[in-house]
Amino acid sequence: MKSPFTGGGKFGLIIALSFALFHQSGNGQGYIVPNGVMTNLYPGEIDVWNPSGTQTTGFVFTPIGKQLPTVYTNIFNFDEPVTIGVRVFLVSSNDPISLQPIVSQNYTELFFPANYVFANGVPFYVGLYTGYNFAPPYPPSPPFYYTDPVFGWAKLVNNQGVIQVLDYAVEYQGGGIYTGTQTIIPVPEPSTFALAALGGLFLGLRRWRFST
Repeated sequence: MKSPFTGGGKFGLIIALSFALFHQSGNGQGYIVPNGVMTNLYPGEIDVWNPSGTQTTGFVFTPIGKQLPTVYTNIFNFDEPVTIGVRVFLVSSNDPISLQPIVSQNYTELFFPANYVFANGVPFYVGLYTGYNFAPPYPPSPPFYYTDPVFGWAKLVNNQGVIQVLDYAVEYQGGGIYTGTQTIIPVPEPSTFALAALGGLFLGLRRWRFST
Protein backbone atom coordinates (compact mmCIF):
# COMPACT_ATOMS: atom_id res chain seq x y z
CA MET A 1 0.00 0.00 0.00
CA LYS A 2 1.09 3.57 -0.61
CA SER A 3 1.76 5.51 2.56
CA PRO A 4 4.00 8.35 3.72
CA PHE A 5 4.72 6.46 6.94
CA THR A 6 7.62 4.16 7.74
CA GLY A 7 8.76 2.31 10.84
CA GLY A 8 6.96 -0.05 13.23
CA GLY A 9 7.90 -3.68 13.79
CA LYS A 10 6.76 -6.72 15.73
CA PHE A 11 6.15 -4.73 18.94
CA GLY A 12 3.95 -2.29 17.04
CA LEU A 13 1.97 -5.09 15.38
CA ILE A 14 1.21 -6.66 18.77
CA ILE A 15 -0.07 -3.35 20.13
CA ALA A 16 -2.12 -2.71 16.99
CA LEU A 17 -3.79 -6.12 17.11
CA SER A 18 -4.49 -5.81 20.83
CA PHE A 19 -6.07 -2.40 20.26
CA ALA A 20 -8.18 -3.83 17.43
CA LEU A 21 -9.46 -6.65 19.65
CA PHE A 22 -10.49 -4.29 22.45
CA HIS A 23 -12.10 -1.87 20.01
CA GLN A 24 -14.12 -4.51 18.17
CA SER A 25 -15.38 -6.08 21.39
CA GLY A 26 -17.22 -2.85 22.23
CA ASN A 27 -19.11 -2.53 18.96
CA GLY A 28 -22.64 -3.64 18.11
CA GLN A 29 -23.51 -6.24 15.52
CA GLY A 30 -23.03 -4.00 12.51
CA TYR A 31 -25.09 -2.81 9.58
CA ILE A 32 -24.84 -2.77 5.79
CA VAL A 33 -23.55 0.57 4.50
CA PRO A 34 -25.75 2.08 1.75
CA ASN A 35 -23.69 2.99 -1.32
CA GLY A 36 -20.71 1.31 0.32
CA VAL A 37 -18.85 0.99 -2.99
CA MET A 38 -18.92 3.79 -5.56
CA THR A 39 -17.42 4.07 -9.03
CA ASN A 40 -18.46 7.57 -10.12
CA LEU A 41 -16.47 9.80 -7.75
CA TYR A 42 -13.17 9.72 -9.66
CA PRO A 43 -12.64 8.37 -13.20
CA GLY A 44 -11.52 4.74 -13.15
CA GLU A 45 -11.44 4.50 -9.34
CA ILE A 46 -13.38 2.07 -7.15
CA ASP A 47 -14.16 3.85 -3.86
CA VAL A 48 -15.15 2.41 -0.47
CA TRP A 49 -17.32 4.54 1.85
CA ASN A 50 -16.32 4.77 5.50
CA PRO A 51 -19.24 6.09 7.58
CA SER A 52 -17.12 6.54 10.72
CA GLY A 53 -15.44 9.63 9.29
CA THR A 54 -17.54 10.46 6.22
CA GLN A 55 -14.51 9.44 4.19
CA THR A 56 -13.95 7.56 0.95
CA THR A 57 -10.84 5.61 0.07
CA GLY A 58 -10.23 3.85 -3.21
CA PHE A 59 -8.17 1.76 -5.57
CA VAL A 60 -7.62 1.58 -9.32
CA PHE A 61 -7.07 -1.19 -11.86
CA THR A 62 -5.29 0.42 -14.81
CA PRO A 63 -5.23 -1.67 -18.04
CA ILE A 64 -1.68 -1.98 -19.30
CA GLY A 65 -1.39 -4.97 -21.65
CA LYS A 66 -2.25 -8.46 -22.82
CA GLN A 67 -1.19 -11.89 -21.69
CA LEU A 68 -1.81 -14.15 -24.68
CA PRO A 69 -3.95 -15.83 -25.79
CA THR A 70 -6.52 -13.04 -25.47
CA VAL A 71 -8.38 -10.53 -27.61
CA TYR A 72 -8.92 -7.91 -24.90
CA THR A 73 -6.55 -6.35 -22.38
CA ASN A 74 -6.23 -8.61 -19.33
CA ILE A 75 -3.20 -7.24 -17.46
CA PHE A 76 -3.99 -4.52 -14.91
CA ASN A 77 -1.80 -2.42 -12.63
CA PHE A 78 -3.11 -2.05 -9.07
CA ASP A 79 -2.85 1.35 -7.39
CA GLU A 80 -4.18 3.16 -4.31
CA PRO A 81 -4.09 6.92 -4.84
CA VAL A 82 -5.14 7.93 -1.30
CA THR A 83 -3.17 7.97 1.96
CA ILE A 84 -5.39 5.96 4.32
CA GLY A 85 -6.01 3.36 1.64
CA VAL A 86 -8.00 0.17 1.53
CA ARG A 87 -6.51 -3.31 1.76
CA VAL A 88 -7.77 -5.46 -1.12
CA PHE A 89 -7.70 -9.28 -1.23
CA LEU A 90 -8.56 -11.93 -3.80
CA VAL A 91 -11.30 -14.04 -2.23
CA SER A 92 -13.98 -16.58 -3.13
CA SER A 93 -17.72 -16.71 -2.56
CA ASN A 94 -18.67 -17.13 1.13
CA ASP A 95 -15.15 -16.39 2.39
CA PRO A 96 -15.31 -14.45 5.70
CA ILE A 97 -13.92 -10.93 5.40
CA SER A 98 -12.97 -10.21 9.00
CA LEU A 99 -9.91 -9.41 11.09
CA GLN A 100 -8.88 -12.98 11.93
CA PRO A 101 -8.31 -14.30 8.37
CA ILE A 102 -6.68 -10.99 7.42
CA VAL A 103 -4.22 -11.20 10.32
CA SER A 104 -3.62 -14.87 9.45
CA GLN A 105 -2.88 -13.89 5.82
CA ASN A 106 -5.44 -16.37 4.49
CA TYR A 107 -6.00 -14.41 1.27
CA THR A 108 -3.78 -13.07 -1.50
CA GLU A 109 -3.44 -9.33 -0.96
CA LEU A 110 -3.10 -6.91 -3.87
CA PHE A 111 -0.21 -4.46 -3.62
CA PHE A 112 0.92 -1.33 -5.43
CA PRO A 113 2.54 -1.30 -7.97
CA ALA A 114 2.06 -4.97 -8.90
CA ASN A 115 0.28 -6.19 -12.04
CA TYR A 116 -2.51 -8.79 -12.10
CA VAL A 117 -4.19 -10.81 -14.84
CA PHE A 118 -8.00 -10.98 -15.00
CA ALA A 119 -9.55 -12.91 -17.88
CA ASN A 120 -12.16 -11.10 -19.95
CA GLY A 121 -15.75 -11.84 -18.97
CA VAL A 122 -14.86 -13.91 -15.87
CA PRO A 123 -16.26 -12.37 -12.63
CA PHE A 124 -14.08 -12.43 -9.51
CA TYR A 125 -14.38 -11.28 -5.90
CA VAL A 126 -12.19 -8.96 -3.87
CA GLY A 127 -12.37 -8.53 -0.10
CA LEU A 128 -12.14 -4.98 1.28
CA TYR A 129 -10.75 -3.79 4.61
CA THR A 130 -10.30 -0.14 5.58
CA GLY A 131 -10.96 2.37 8.36
CA TYR A 132 -10.92 6.03 9.26
CA ASN A 133 -7.54 5.92 11.04
CA PHE A 134 -4.61 3.54 11.32
CA ALA A 135 -4.34 1.56 14.55
CA PRO A 136 -1.38 2.52 16.78
CA PRO A 137 1.58 2.63 17.01
CA TYR A 138 2.37 5.79 15.06
CA PRO A 139 3.79 6.19 12.55
CA PRO A 140 2.28 2.94 11.23
CA SER A 141 3.91 0.57 8.77
CA PRO A 142 2.51 -2.24 6.58
CA PRO A 143 0.52 -4.36 7.10
CA PHE A 144 -1.99 -1.71 8.21
CA TYR A 145 -4.79 -2.24 10.73
CA TYR A 146 -7.56 0.20 11.51
CA THR A 147 -9.10 1.60 14.69
CA ASP A 148 -12.65 1.75 13.28
CA PRO A 149 -12.75 -1.06 10.71
CA VAL A 150 -14.96 -1.39 7.67
CA PHE A 151 -15.21 -4.80 5.97
CA GLY A 152 -16.71 -5.55 2.59
CA TRP A 153 -16.49 -7.28 -0.76
CA ALA A 154 -16.98 -6.42 -4.40
CA LYS A 155 -17.76 -8.64 -7.37
CA LEU A 156 -15.77 -7.38 -10.35
CA VAL A 157 -15.33 -8.33 -14.00
CA ASN A 158 -12.96 -7.46 -16.80
CA ASN A 159 -15.36 -6.17 -19.44
CA GLN A 160 -13.30 -5.90 -22.64
CA GLY A 161 -10.33 -4.30 -20.91
CA VAL A 162 -12.16 -2.31 -18.22
CA ILE A 163 -12.72 -3.52 -14.63
CA GLN A 164 -16.36 -2.99 -13.67
CA VAL A 165 -18.30 -3.53 -10.43
CA LEU A 166 -21.12 -6.09 -10.67
CA ASP A 167 -22.16 -6.27 -7.01
CA TYR A 168 -20.90 -5.40 -3.55
CA ALA A 169 -21.67 -5.17 0.17
CA VAL A 170 -19.93 -3.20 2.92
CA GLU A 171 -20.56 -3.51 6.67
CA TYR A 172 -19.67 -1.25 9.59
CA GLN A 173 -19.52 -1.88 13.35
CA GLY A 174 -19.86 -5.64 12.96
CA GLY A 175 -17.23 -8.35 12.95
CA GLY A 176 -17.04 -8.67 9.17
CA ILE A 177 -19.08 -10.03 6.28
CA TYR A 178 -19.27 -13.16 4.12
CA THR A 179 -18.23 -12.68 0.50
CA GLY A 180 -21.10 -12.52 -1.98
CA THR A 181 -23.71 -12.03 0.75
CA GLN A 182 -25.13 -9.39 3.08
CA THR A 183 -24.62 -11.69 6.06
CA ILE A 184 -22.75 -9.80 8.77
CA ILE A 185 -20.35 -11.68 11.01
CA PRO A 186 -21.17 -10.93 14.68
CA VAL A 187 -18.55 -9.26 16.83
CA PRO A 188 -16.97 -12.00 18.98
CA GLU A 189 -17.58 -11.59 22.68
CA PRO A 190 -14.30 -11.34 24.63
CA SER A 191 -13.87 -14.60 26.52
CA THR A 192 -12.13 -14.99 29.85
CA PHE A 193 -9.38 -16.91 28.10
CA ALA A 194 -8.82 -14.14 25.55
CA LEU A 195 -8.69 -11.45 28.22
CA ALA A 196 -6.30 -13.54 30.29
CA ALA A 197 -4.09 -14.05 27.24
CA LEU A 198 -4.00 -10.31 26.60
CA GLY A 199 -3.17 -9.68 30.24
CA GLY A 200 -0.28 -12.10 29.97
CA LEU A 201 0.85 -10.43 26.75
CA PHE A 202 0.98 -6.96 28.29
CA LEU A 203 2.67 -8.30 31.43
CA GLY A 204 5.32 -9.93 29.28
CA LEU A 205 5.85 -6.72 27.33
CA ARG A 206 6.16 -4.76 30.58
CA ARG A 207 8.81 -7.14 31.89
CA TRP A 208 10.64 -7.03 28.55
CA ARG A 209 10.74 -3.23 28.58
CA PHE A 210 12.08 -3.07 32.14
CA SER A 211 14.73 -5.66 31.37
CA THR A 212 16.17 -3.73 28.41
